[in-house]
Amino acid sequence: MRESAKPPVRGKTSPYGFFVKMCYEEHKKKYPNENVQVTEISKKCSEKWKTMSDDEKRRFFELAQKDAERYQAEVAAYGGEDALRKRKRVKKDPNAPKRALSAFFFFSHDKRPEVQQQHPEWKVGQVAQELGRFWKALGEEERAVYERKALEDKERYAEVLHFQSYLDNL
Repeated sequence: MRESAKPPVRGKTSPYGFFVKMCYEEHKKKYPNENVQVTEISKKCSEKWKTMSDDEKRRFFELAQKDAERYQAEVAAYGGEDALRKRKRVKKDPNAPKRALSAFFFFSHDKRPEVQQQHPEWKVGQVAQELGRFWKALGEEERAVYERKALEDKERYAEVLHFQSYLDNL
């Protein structure tokens, strides 16, 4: 739970951040029905940014300057930089029971070694994307196996929570 009702201050956006946002929005306007690959757009934006002149980049630097002013005003209204730094995350209880795993997680646990063996050069994100594609293509019977495992794990988690609440009330 938060200590105060005030929302945290949103960080400053860089000139390049504004540029990428603009590129992304333009792409969405041109191709509204296309499923966007963020990595592809990011690469194209990066290449375009590197070839732009300082004069072309000026408007993005101006937007960033205005955003920096907004940020400073919000920080001051929030209570200054010190107030932002004081916000701490609630520490996770190391003795808390492990949460229930999803069907996809059980599937990933079984299939990840196969994908990594077939494509040892792939990064974690690429492996995850491939696992997602396999999951979508999975038949109902095969999926039911993982759904059953997830349901059993959910029941285990509920049992552990119930037992823990019983112990807490002793």
